[in-house]
Amino acid sequence: MNSLKKVLLICVLIIVGTIDILIYWNSHIYYKAKSIEDNEKKIEILDKTVRYPMNDNVLYEMGKAYFALGIDNLDDKVKNVDYFQKSIESFKRSIRINPASQFCHFNLAQSLPYLNALSPSLDIGPYEEYKKAVFLVGENSQIFFETGKIFLSRWDELSEGDRNFAVDVLRKIMGGRDRKKQQTIMQVWEMNVKDYGIMEEILPENSQIYRMYAKFLGEKSLLLEERQKYLAGAELIEFERAKSEYLSGENELFYFEMKEAVKHFNSCLNILKRIKFYQNLSSAGNLIDLSEFNDLKRSTLLKMVECRLEEGASLKDVESYLHEYLDLQEKVTEVSEVESFLLDRGFMSKKLGDSFDDLELLSLQLLLSFKQNRYRDIMRIGRLFQQSFVVVPEGKRADYVRILQIVGDAYQKVDDVYEAGEFYQKALEIEPDNLGTLLKMRNNYERLNDNKKIKDIGGRIDKVLSPQKIDIKNYPINKGKKLSRALILDGQKITLDISFDGELKIMDPLVTVFFNGRVVWEGYLKEKTLSIPMDTKAGKNSLEIAAVNRGVGVRMLGWRVFSLQ
Repeated sequence: MNSLKKVLLICVLIIVGTIDILIYWNSHIYYKAKSIEDNEKKIEILDKTVRYPMNDNVLYEMGKAYFALGIDNLDDKVKNVDYFQKSIESFKRSIRINPASQFCHFNLAQSLPYLNALSPSLDIGPYEEYKKAVFLVGENSQIFFETGKIFLSRWDELSEGDRNFAVDVLRKIMGGRDRKKQQTIMQVWEMNVKDYGIMEEILPENSQIYRMYAKFLGEKSLLLEERQKYLAGAELIEFERAKSEYLSGENELFYFEMKEAVKHFNSCLNILKRIKFYQNLSSAGNLIDLSEFNDLKRSTLLKMVECRLEEGASLKDVESYLHEYLDLQEKVTEVSEVESFLLDRGFMSKKLGDSFDDLELLSLQLLLSFKQNRYRDIMRIGRLFQQSFVVVPEGKRADYVRILQIVGDAYQKVDDVYEAGEFYQKALEIEPDNLGTLLKMRNNYERLNDNKKIKDIGGRIDKVLSPQKIDIKNYPINKGKKLSRALILDGQKITLDISFDGELKIMDPLVTVFFNGRVVWEGYLKEKTLSIPMDTKAGKNSLEIAAVNRGVGVRMLGWRVFSLQ
């Protein structure tokens, strides 16, 4: 009995030793063959282990070598059928040893279509092997990405189940952070599918991805309506994020975390500035309610003022936020609350015009009073100005002009147009080319029906406004770039004319026109002159012309008062 145990032990040791030797031999041959570039020589070396395969990598490497030979001999049907058959057989044997090899499943799937093309009667589908490879890898794997590309490129031949699988894979790729992979998926879609419904299925609700897709559609001169739909969708997502930033700012303000609150409110304002209202061009409808947008902007500007002042900032530091808020705010009760806030914290005196030493502060006080319809109080300050000798430093002239304008406006509100004209005239003596004052003076003369003075002041206004024709001299706008110009206008509705140079027949240029931060026109140019009716504001107006799919040259800018004829 003991002798039998010894014999069995020796047999076991011999078997284990043989297996170890075979494993070592397989590994040795594998590493030796892996570094060889000549595929025929590589197969010759690897073939020494094939009778006793103990390492799946040996068979995997052999499968790759046969596959490469098949690709190199595509013009020889007899050879490449043999090569691809041996490649597939090698991959299958490797998988039997290691079923969890994602690379082997993937490469087997890569080989099958070649053999199917050469021997259609075989009809061996590769998609199950691709699915197994995807199942074995993570979403960030190159195999995961390559499989998504392959399924998308063969969309027409996929079954419904395979399409559902592909959509799931593609959705995960598009929901990732690799922008290059996402752009590649868009390119594969454009070359092989161009079905907008599929892109709608795989795109995540992400404003950056929406904008990337819209940019891609524009650059490829694809469906304009689809581009505008996704730009409008991106802005809706960003608007929701702006609201979230505002709520976070309010929460930080509640706990007196002023710096953090300012960050959130500033982020909210920056997001709102980026919204160009593409929904006005899209058939998607009014996704963002304009009144809600304006309310959010007003509230955020006011919170910025409050937070910065609580941090220790001066009125000068928050002047831009405060004036932008007051320009947007017409409700008397809201303006009254702002004034109370400033009074309670000692930034202003309760008595209007307590001192003329700080003209900047006085102009703000008068503006707050005007917004609250306290015209008599403002007129009192005007009379005090008339009775006093006020020395205006050079750096304070703009504040003094604003004061005179507000006093004149108050007199107009009570229909004392003669007195209003006197204050406007004083303002013009200080700044003769101030467009705001000139427009107020013209309005005053119109109320007086003084045609001669209306004509004279109109001539002065025309000299301040931007020329009605501006020769740009074929200014080139490269693809993806913009031409920016400031136009000084009087606030009337105009028709903007843009004349383009260059050949349009090669490919219709896709051009976008922005005016005062809003998109007013986007389309493929069919003619060399584009005419757009638009509302303006008195003073500086910003114009941007963007070239989306190809470069264009702008020859001339022009504007004329809008007419229905």
